[in-house]
Amino acid sequence: MLIYSIIFPIISLIAILVFFYRYRSGKNSFSSFLIWTIAWIFVIIFSIYPDSSLVFARAFGITRGLDFIIIVALVFMFYLGARLYYKIDNLQDDVNKLVKEVALNNEISLDDEEE
Repeated sequence: MLIYSIIFPIISLIAILVFFYRYRSGKNSFSSFLIWTIAWIFVIIFSIYPDSSLVFARAFGITRGLDFIIIVALVFMFYLGARLYYKIDNLQDDVNKLVKEVALNNEISLDDEEE
């Protein structure tokens, strides 16, 4: 048995437990917990049974299992990048609204102090 067949499942189980703890404490949503759990389960499956990636690859018309894993990893990273971009954009809008509101409140209070 190869060393990655032992190390990757252990790391994956630890990651699933961490995400479960974060979900239970309210830091992650259930959908986030579910997506990450599925991703880590696939890591466990592919590390214990490396030939199983061929089954998934052939289902999508890809000839090699490693190519399938790399493509899925890239798609997953692009998805996470898009989600991060969306969240940062929303945070930037919220900060702009907050700054405008604080500026308007300070302008009103400055006018009151001058009188």
